[in-house]
Order: sequence, then structure tokens, then C-alpha cells
Amino acid sequence: MLEGYGKYQTMGLTLAVEEINAKGGVLGHRIEILSEDDESRPAPAARKAEKLILQDGVKLLIGAVSSSATMAVMDVTRKYKTIQWNSVACAEFMRTTKFHKYYFSNQPDARMQARGVATYILEKVGTKAYVLYTDYAMGQVGVSDGRQFKMAFEKAGGQVVGAAGVPADASSLRLMTQLHAFGMTKKYRLAGIDCFLLPQDLPAVAGPMEGFIQITHFSPHDPDPNMKAFNDKFKTRWGVDANIAAGAYDAVYFWKTAVEKAGSFDADKVAEAHEGLCLEATHTGRQCIRTADHQVVMDLRLYRVQPGKSVPGARIAGSDAIGEPLVGKNPLAGFTWDIKQKR
Repeated sequence: MLEGYGKYQTMGLTLAVEEINAKGGVLGHRIEILSEDDESRPAPAARKAEKLILQDGVKLLIGAVSSSATMAVMDVTRKYKTIQWNSVACAEFMRTTKFHKYYFSNQPDARMQARGVATYILEKVGTKAYVLYTDYAMGQVGVSDGRQFKMAFEKAGGQVVGAAGVPADASSLRLMTQLHAFGMTKKYRLAGIDCFLLPQDLPAVAGPMEGFIQITHFSPHDPDPNMKAFNDKFKTRWGVDANIAAGAYDAVYFWKTAVEKAGSFDADKVAEAHEGLCLEATHTGRQCIRTADHQVVMDLRLYRVQPGKSVPGARIAGSDAIGEPLVGKNPLAGFTWDIKQKR
């Protein structure tokens, strides 16, 4: 699954680079794309990021895909003062305890998505929830989404009645198929984050996914003019629909705009030029970078799967989902898996 996001991320940024180079490049320079396989593991990710910076002289790194690999790359980009954009990984630590001035993100992180899902469930579904999270053997990273949802749901007045870890090798496809076989998809309303399933996988699990609620910032099935325009362009170039990795396309344009604003490729000047920057023509319309933690403020959508497509439902304003800046602070302060009993 992570390989799929890497593939689509590369397709998105390639589309942006082709458009920019066709118009003369950036400050008179054509952009060249170099890519490395980080194996979705921290050590190879850090090693290859260092190679790209020191040996190849790259000015912009987009990636990685997994949160653990992305945070490993962050240590490298901090050390060598290199602009890094994250467009897929969603651990909340990247804009809190791991944050640095050269890091930017247009992927809604675990905290943003959890707030959105929790709000929707309380308003439209019910006051009780059970949490299934991916049980990675990677400490903090693996259960970020589950923990953030529990905190957000309880803070808003909901009750989490239980929680369980799903083995890391159990893909979303397998999990939903098994839940469906046991009748769980009929008995309960299921919801999840954008990384749970690629839109391209929906036809394969149309039955099990029927009615599933997914929060995300993009769907190829959304009639929104901005999404449709981007997806049409993406599909013309690649012959397939886009997915949330579309953020890589916008990341290139944010960087280009910042470089031209700074009039330089100097990382410190470019980082400063990014802060507060807004783009109008992204794949979701207007997006702005929050200065405090370099997180892009964007609206989120809740989609219902029916049948084999993501049908748009509620829309959550980015300003409501993003939450307060927590740079340097523990985003899990006060968290416990203990189940709180309500009388």
C-alpha cells in the first residue's frame, strides 16, 4: 500500500515539474527529478536523503511516505538546511516535537483527521465508538490515528468503549473483507482516515466497504470543480485517477512560488518565503501555509463509499480541523488507553 502512495506521489510531482519546465522552469533553471526507494524504513530513508542532498545537491525533498521514514528524513533536512515537503505521511509529531523551519506539510495529520471524524460521528452516528488501530512495532508512530481519535472523541463528549490493535501486515483490503465476512460491516457504522484505502482499491472491496465513511482532502469522484479539473489533468497524463498523493503536485508549486518570492534558492530565504503563503489553484482550491507550524490549512471532506466510489458528504473547514499549534509540545499529553466508564 505504501508503495502505491509513493508511485502516485511521484506521478503528481512529475506532472507539476513538466508544467513548470514547459514555462521556463524556476528562476531560469529547469527542474530535474531524482528519486530513491526508502523501503518505508527510517534508516534507508535517512541514508538516501543524505545522499540526495550531499551528492546530488537537491534543493527540495518531497517525502517520504511512511511517517517513520518521513521523520528520519526530517533529521537530515534539519541538519543540512534543506526544504522538505510532506504530502502523504500523517503522524502528528512532524508538526509538534519533530518540527523544524525547513519542514512543510499539506497532508492533514492524525490530529486534524481525528478531530474531523470524531465531530462527524458524534453529530451523525452516535456517542459510542470502538477503535481499531494498526499495531506497528514502532512505538509512537503506529497508533497515532487511534490515539488522536480517542482523545478528540472523549474531549467532545463521546465514549470509546474499547480499542484493539490490528497486525501491521493486515492490509485494509483484508481487514474489511474479514469484518464483512463476520457481519461487522452490517452491524456497525465504520469510519477511517484517508490512508486507510486508496480509491483505486475500492472496486475490489465494493461490498465490504459499502457505507464506510472516510475523511480525506481529495476524491476522484468528487464533483468539486477544483478536484475535477486536477483529476482530469492527472488522468490525461497518466491514464488513471489521482488520490491524496495529489498533494505532491501542490508542494512543487508552493516551493516554486516561495523560491520566486525569495528570488533565491537559499534554504533560509525560501523557508521564510513559504510562511503565510497562499495558493489559489491547488487540487482543492485555495490553500494557505500556517506560519506557526508550516501546516497547510485545507478543508476536509467526509465521503461515503457507495458502491465502489467515494460519494461526498460533510465538509469540515480547515480552520476547524487544524487545531492549535503545538510546536515543541507533546501532542499526546494526558493520553491513556484506559476505558472511561460512564454512569
